[in-house]
Amino acid sequence: MAQSSTVLRSTIELRDLHESAHNPQTLAPQLEWLREARGRGLLSRLPDELVMAVVTVGQRVQYPPGTLALRWDESPKTGIVLRGTLRAFIALPDGGQVTTRYLRAGDVTGVFAPRQPHLARGVQALESCEMLFIDAARVKELSMTKPLFAWEMIEELTTVLNSTHKAMYVRAYGSLRQRVVTAILDRAEALGGVTAGQSVPGTQHELANAVGSVREVVANVLQALKREGLVDIRRGGLVILEPDRLIDEATAGLGLAT
Repeated sequence: MAQSSTVLRSTIELRDLHESAHNPQTLAPQLEWLREARGRGLLSRLPDELVMAVVTVGQRVQYPPGTLALRWDESPKTGIVLRGTLRAFIALPDGGQVTTRYLRAGDVTGVFAPRQPHLARGVQALESCEMLFIDAARVKELSMTKPLFAWEMIEELTTVLNSTHKAMYVRAYGSLRQRVVTAILDRAEALGGVTAGQSVPGTQHELANAVGSVREVVANVLQALKREGLVDIRRGGLVILEPDRLIDEATAGLGLAT
C-alpha cells in the first residue's frame, strides 16, 4: 500500500509539472525535487525544458533496503536514480549473484527493448532509495524527436557499458583479493567518494555476492586487509583507512587507469 500511495502522489506532482511547462519562471522550482539526480549523469546535461519532457510521464517509486527492482521479467523501461544507492546484478544458475555496477543519484539503468537473451538480472536497493521510471515507448519517442536527448543517452549508455566491461574484466582476470577491493572501492564511490575514513556499509555475505564468492573466503580477505592497515572492520561494514593503497591493490597488474 505504501508503494502505491507513493506512485499516486508522484503522478499528481508530475501532472502539475506538465501544466507549468509554458511558464519558464515556474519551471525551475517545479524541478527542485530532481536536484540530487541532476547533480550528475543524464539529467545534469539536459536543459530544464527537456528534463521536463523526460519526467512528466515518469513514475516515482520508493524502495526500502534490500528490495529488488527492474526484474528480468518486467517490461522495458528506463530507471533514473533520484536518491540512495543500489547495485545492478546478474543472477547465476547456481543461485549466486555477481554485481555489475553500483548506482547513485543521477545514474540511469534499465532496458530499452525486450531483453535478449533472457538473463536473470535486476537492481537491488542498498539503502532507502527512490527511482523514476520512464516507459520504453516514451524514451524512443524522445530519442526520435529530440536530438540532444538521443545524443546524451548515447553518452550515458557508453558510461554504463564501460562500467560493466570493467566489472567483467576484473572478474575474469583479477584475483579474488582484487575483486573484493574493487567492490569496496566501487561501493565507496557510489556513497560519495573514496577517502580515508569513508564508511562502507554491508555484510560479508553481501560482499561475497558482489564478487561471486562465499562469505568465509571474503572474510579471510577482509581480515588480511585489516592486518595490513588498509581497512578497519566494523559491525555491519568497514572503514577505509588507506584509499591510495586500496586503489593500487585493485589495479595492480590489470592495466586499469585510476
